Amino acid sequence: MGLTRTQKVMVVVFLAGTVFAVLNQTLLSPALPAIMADTGVDATTVQWLTSGYSLTEAVVIPFAAYFIGRFSTRQLFLGGMTLFTLGSLCAALAPSFPVLLLGRVLQAVGTGAVMPMVFTVILLIFPREKRGSAMGIISLVIGFAPAIGPSLSGLLVDSVGWRALFIIVTVLSALIVVVGFAVLKNYGDFKRVTFDPPSVALTTIGLVCLLYGLSTFSSKSNLPLTIGLIVVGAALMAVYVRRQLKLETPMLQVGILRTRRYATAVIVIVIVQAALMGTGVIIPLFIQGTLGNSATVSGVAMLPGAVLGALMSFIAGRLFDRYGVRKLAIPGGVLTLAGAFGMAALGIDASILSVAAVYTVMVVGLQTMMTPLNTWGVNSLDNSVIQHAQGVSNTLNQIAGAFGTALLVSISALSPMLAPQAGALEQQYLGQHLAFCVMTALLVVAFVVVCALVSDKPDRKASKDRAGAARTASGVAADPLTVGYAMDRSPVSVPSDAPMREVVRVMAESDTSGVPVVDSSGILVGFVSDGDVASYLGKNELSFFDPSLTLVRFSDEGDFVDRLDDLLDLGVMNVATRRVVTVEAGDSIDDACHVLAEKRIKKVPVVQDGKLVGTLSRRNIIHAIADARGLGAAERA
Repeated sequence: MGLTRTQKVMVVVFLAGTVFAVLNQTLLSPALPAIMADTGVDATTVQWLTSGYSLTEAVVIPFAAYFIGRFSTRQLFLGGMTLFTLGSLCAALAPSFPVLLLGRVLQAVGTGAVMPMVFTVILLIFPREKRGSAMGIISLVIGFAPAIGPSLSGLLVDSVGWRALFIIVTVLSALIVVVGFAVLKNYGDFKRVTFDPPSVALTTIGLVCLLYGLSTFSSKSNLPLTIGLIVVGAALMAVYVRRQLKLETPMLQVGILRTRRYATAVIVIVIVQAALMGTGVIIPLFIQGTLGNSATVSGVAMLPGAVLGALMSFIAGRLFDRYGVRKLAIPGGVLTLAGAFGMAALGIDASILSVAAVYTVMVVGLQTMMTPLNTWGVNSLDNSVIQHAQGVSNTLNQIAGAFGTALLVSISALSPMLAPQAGALEQQYLGQHLAFCVMTALLVVAFVVVCALVSDKPDRKASKDRAGAARTASGVAADPLTVGYAMDRSPVSVPSDAPMREVVRVMAESDTSGVPVVDSSGILVGFVSDGDVASYLGKNELSFFDPSLTLVRFSDEGDFVDRLDDLLDLGVMNVATRRVVTVEAGDSIDDACHVLAEKRIKKVPVVQDGKLVGTLSRRNIIHAIADARGLGAAERA
């Protein structure tokens, strides 16, 4: 993965905290009946333990960029996890329902403050070319933890009681705080964001009104008030967005949605989130109400999809680093639609196996599509705004989830008006069938957007935006510090059919440590370095293996001249590395420096549309920095 030991420790600690924060969101559902009995509250009141948690987290998330700029990563993680631990302890010892609810609110505040920072830092720790793997790891944690949450919770509630849930979470999260205090180091130097009270008021009141209105829309009780809250919330959020676009230093840079690739990814993810969250509510109702199965059967039917989907997200992230987004998003979308159409085709007498099968196919397809798509969108942004991207994406996902749930539940309730003569069971099935059809239609829209707008071709506008973001802080009137500015625009290269005799001559004449290998169309297909030559010629009792490609065996029984003759007669592709580390011409210098440092290489090819357009060395970077800072020969003297 190209990580140092310190970075690996940081990722492990962060992911451990993420596991318990995400697990905590689904852990409580099976315990609600027991909590109702112990605290003497009704179902309408007890549901605030889950909806209040989600609402609080949604309100805190937009402040993620402010928190990351205001506190160090160590302070923010330890502070947030400490607050989460105190909330868990408060809930475990709660003598009454209000104290229990307070504990859940404290948990949500800690989670909302920490999680965007964790995702931001993990993405920045990993090299850009490994971010698919990073997103896969995050998705695996986020997907797997909720999958085991209800089953684990049910077991604990039945055996030792609901307080055991909070006691276990308290102990484990406290352990993470202790370990984090001992081993965590600060990472990154994030830009400080100005605290803007009007923005805080707008987003807090706006999200509370909007999310509460959406969450109560399907109940149909006091519908005018619910609609009024939605309208007021949407209006306040619109004012909030407008204010962020006008502020010199916004609390949340919503302007990143002007980046086409990121906006495309967000649009698809929001549509899918709405469909998925709504379906997650309808499926149990269909299994239990229409098919007449128990809650346990409902959970078991959805478990394979959750587990396999989480594993697929990890695999898809790794594959994205190798194959790009489109080769995964399109097949994933097809698989998603196959599952969605299968769900829409379920009959009133469907078997539980068929429900589990189509749901699993749909979730696996979604994860195959979403993890690469999310990484593709984030990679289009400059590193300096990734913390804002997490805030924007997570806030929109919260709104989309609430909207999707309200939409599908409301549609499922329309059946008495559409089929007044049908029986109660037929009406229930008809409403759920309509909800599945709407869900399928939403996923079709998402797939069309993917087919039309998602591409592995370089986004010139995004490259230009990153270039503009990379101007020097000194304000010197110079070209942006991008790879395209700093690179050698006349790179020395060799054709893929050249013999090593010609390659050695070219390297000697150009006094270079390595040369790219290109095919007849100018596409980069390999790279051969002086290290490859030295490794082949060096006396060694073992065969030489390139990190990516097994090379020709040689024997030490011959002398150096024999080995040299053998090398010069080889074709260049027998020696060259085929999986070449590259950078894009529009990348910023900081990204290129990270690649050179992490890979411990002196020079890296620069590509655009797969074609070689230059090379970038450490010396090129020094000259570019000197020129941009006005450090000419006279100044340096």
